[in-house]
Amino acid sequence: MNKLKETPRSRIMLVDDDDDLLHLISVRLRANNYQVNAVSSAEKALALLPVFKPQAVITDLRMPGMDGLTLFREIQERYLGLPVIVLTAHGTIPDAVEAVQQGVFSYLVKPFDAKLLLNNLDKALRYRHPEATANDDGPAWRRDIVSQSHVMNELLDKAGMAADSDSGILIQSETGTGKELLASAIHRASPRHEQPFLTLNCAALPETLIESELFGHSPGAFTGASREGQAGLFEAANKGTVF
Repeated sequence: MNKLKETPRSRIMLVDDDDDLLHLISVRLRANNYQVNAVSSAEKALALLPVFKPQAVITDLRMPGMDGLTLFREIQERYLGLPVIVLTAHGTIPDAVEAVQQGVFSYLVKPFDAKLLLNNLDKALRYRHPEATANDDGPAWRRDIVSQSHVMNELLDKAGMAADSDSGILIQSETGTGKELLASAIHRASPRHEQPFLTLNCAALPETLIESELFGHSPGAFTGASREGQAGLFEAANKGTVF
């Protein structure tokens, strides 16, 4: 007689200082075949993480002692790729939005429908699991960008759509946030991906040389110009991408 192979249950760490809510969410998760470890503080969660080895964490944002955002930062530093879902009250929505911008997978505003929590959790686990995206069409162009943020995933979806366009694309963000990384990903997702991807830091060049670097110059066009002339970046990246 053949025995059915039991599907391993996903391990979820649940963190909330509200005992009633902790119990209610635990019951609902266990009813949906999740293995749950419920704790009342971020400090306890950190202590149990290496033992329980959860596949996702659900945490309240405002708690005595260490708050949910600090817990997320600790998790991000120690366990890169572990998705975190934040629970928040109406008054702390701006904090939750900030958390998502920093990489939290998503946030839910109390009181929330249990189906919404289960849906978010399912998405987080699918995103986390490497096999979940291995068979998706075209994931290779995103391989260099590592993020568990729902906002970042939406941005990448938009980037993928923009990549199909022949129009110029403007990327705006602060210095050091990965504009070139995103531009390179868009190039890989575009019909131009087999052609060159070339970059130029215009801010590092004197104003008098920018035109020459982009469009090239003929021999002896200006003082110091090479005798052979020089092809510009646009010509070198013909049918490719210039960032």
